[in-house]
Amino acid sequence: MAEGDKNDDLKRRVRIMNKGHGYAGVFNHDDADDKRNVEEIIIEEWRTSIKAELGVEVGTPLSNINDPPDFFVPINGHQLNVELVQLVEQEHKRRATRGETPFAGQLFLDMQWSKERFISKLQEVIYRKGNKYENVEITIDVLLIHTAETWLTSTAAKGWLAGENIETHPSIRAVFLIFDYEPGVGVDHWPLLSVYGELPQ
Repeated sequence: MAEGDKNDDLKRRVRIMNKGHGYAGVFNHDDADDKRNVEEIIIEEWRTSIKAELGVEVGTPLSNINDPPDFFVPINGHQLNVELVQLVEQEHKRRATRGETPFAGQLFLDMQWSKERFISKLQEVIYRKGNKYENVEITIDVLLIHTAETWLTSTAAKGWLAGENIETHPSIRAVFLIFDYEPGVGVDHWPLLSVYGELPQ
């Protein structure tokens, strides 16, 4: 790739990430190719995080063009199917795209998280996806929920999940929640939380 093409590609990616005042910008995309690139970044970050957090070696993911699932992933001699889904407040993202800032004013206030809101949103995502899989009669080994909500931190989420009985869905064996890189956490990988379920040993 020529230097000019590299610069154009970088400028394009920066433009995409900055849409909506950068609200969950790491997950922004313009087309299907962008979306697949974002998904590949997320699954690779999950591989890094799960090794760092749980000591689990994850093999090279195989993208599935006929999703669901999004990827097939080898772990400990088993091939697991992995689905990705965002945890993002779409209405807040639309408001940011229309010009409101996530850092002040009413949108800032509306974007603040509580334990009740977090647990409710998490259950909503799990059951929305689980019901979809149930309707097409498939079982997902791992649902990887990824979030870059500006005011939702992994530290707060970890505390809220502690001792919480998250209702499992029969069509989803395990759920993980991964956060965009957080400088204040003190680790190089994206923070990762296990919501429920286990990986094969």
